[in-house]
Amino acid sequence: MKRKIRLSALLAVAVLMLALLIGGLYGYFDDTETSIGNVFTAGTLNLVPTTAGSGPAGKYVVTPGGDGVNGNVVFTRVAPGNSGSITWTLLNNGDLDGNLTMASTVTFAENGSNEPETAAGAGLLDAYMGVRLTRGGVYILGSATNYVPFSGLEAVLDAQNQALAASGTMTYVLEWKIAADVMGAGVDGLFGTADDVVVNDNIIQSDQATIDITFTLTQA
Repeated sequence: MKRKIRLSALLAVAVLMLALLIGGLYGYFDDTETSIGNVFTAGTLNLVPTTAGSGPAGKYVVTPGGDGVNGNVVFTRVAPGNSGSITWTLLNNGDLDGNLTMASTVTFAENGSNEPETAAGAGLLDAYMGVRLTRGGVYILGSATNYVPFSGLEAVLDAQNQALAASGTMTYVLEWKIAADVMGAGVDGLFGTADDVVVNDNIIQSDQATIDITFTLTQA
């Protein structure tokens, strides 16, 4: 009887050891974590230009433009002594920083058929119309006290390469003036009003200047 009890005990111990051995081989703790919803979203560059203007009453029309819409200012019937401005406000409406550049074409056309024979030679608005340009309120063409010939505008526009941060704005203001003394403006470069000789003012009659600008915003 003792022998059977001893054998049963040994068998029980063997079974227990086998159970522990199997548990050691196959039993484990576990912990589950997740990484769900990893997303990549491309950033955006979106240049939104707005155009405004000022000038002699009844002699200009403003088309503000906007996102994908052309804006411009058209001046008509301007004459010696008139002045005005065009303002371009450029907004980076995206969430990426960018660089703003411009490609411009400034052209001048002369219609000599409307210029009286008494005019002192032919002239174009490139030499006899004064302009000055600011960027962010700082003059980059001309100065607060002086306009310069219209002919210098294109090179300054084409040289622009400015950082424009996401949600940032850049404002350019082009001021123009036709001096009361057209020939005086052409000779001294100051576009002043002294020593006016009325007949000389006829040399710009019916002449035209056109500014075309393409604004480009590139990823910084």
